[in-house]
Amino acid sequence: MQGKKKLETKLFYDINLEDFIGKDHFLVKLDRAIALEWVRERTRTYYSHTGKPSVNPVVLVKMLLVGYLYDTHSERRLVGEIRLNDHWYKAPESGKKGNEVSD
Repeated sequence: MQGKKKLETKLFYDINLEDFIGKDHFLVKLDRAIALEWVRERTRTYYSHTGKPSVNPVVLVKMLLVGYLYDTHSERRLVGEIRLNDHWYKAPESGKKGNEVSD
């Protein structure tokens, strides 16, 4: 079953991550330049309709892109890059910035 996180505002905070990282950050520009909505539809046939929801396939593609673009050769370093650039993963496919990473 394809996972898709429903983004909800937390009780005690509501922030816009672009206010903290700036609009000229590379991944913010990349997010505006490419559309990844096609990933969910293209991968739908590989997922069951039952069971626990998976990791959002759009997030997986974003992880692969960060690994490639930042020339990251190890998974440990990729996780570090993801933590550093966490804001990009919080953006749902609609292009709006959210507050949670898809599980």
